[in-house]
Amino acid sequence: MIRMFEYDSKQAQSLSQVPVHQPSIIRVIYGEKSLLWQDESVLVGQGQLLLIPAGSHISFVNRPFLGRYRAVQLLLPHDLPQGILSSATDWRDPMPVQNVSRAVDLAWSALLQSLTLSLADPVQLHYLAALLLSLPDKRSVNWLYGHTQRSVTQAALALMSVSPSASWQQEDIADKLHMSTASLRRKLALEDTSFRQLLVEVRLCHGLAMLQNSSEPVLQVALACGYQSAEKFSLRFKQQFGLTPAAYRRTL
Repeated sequence: MIRMFEYDSKQAQSLSQVPVHQPSIIRVIYGEKSLLWQDESVLVGQGQLLLIPAGSHISFVNRPFLGRYRAVQLLLPHDLPQGILSSATDWRDPMPVQNVSRAVDLAWSALLQSLTLSLADPVQLHYLAALLLSLPDKRSVNWLYGHTQRSVTQAALALMSVSPSASWQQEDIADKLHMSTASLRRKLALEDTSFRQLLVEVRLCHGLAMLQNSSEPVLQVALACGYQSAEKFSLRFKQQFGLTPAAYRRTL
């Protein structure tokens, strides 16, 4: 369902090619986030929202204000909440940054409260619908959900995300999806991805969240992500995000 993550840092953070597997909304609480979006520089200031469609890979810099950066990210369901109808009349891409009106702020606060209290899924979806309906640019819902990944990618990600440390093989995923390994490989290729790419992204995103939200040593983070050594995990992490786990930890 809806998942919430909080990100804090005391120093500037620069990360490259961070995969976003679900439609997401990020609200910057302190500081600012700058990113390159479709060859344009975009700045997300304090209190603004950043909307990111599923399947995106974003490179960004988080910059603290007076020694603190903080943001909240909501990972949303792949399907629109009941009662939200996307318009077929305007599919032009809006800017991904949205200002927070009073209506948006109220809906955001109610949704976060429902998540904090672990209220029933239908209640959380009710408040999500209120948030989406409150967005000032009405094209935003079309755009946020118009890039939804296809079902095979979604299904493979959902399976691997349950246990990133498992020794996943293509045959495991194909068997659970009731198809041959060749069919899985072909269908993922049609969606411009591969089993190996998805597995690496799932593991590294899990590692990124663990580094942010726990004090576990890098070796323990590596093991929880399916890597047998801190060195191999650190190498993969740097290749993907542009800095080592230790360097990332120093910004927190």
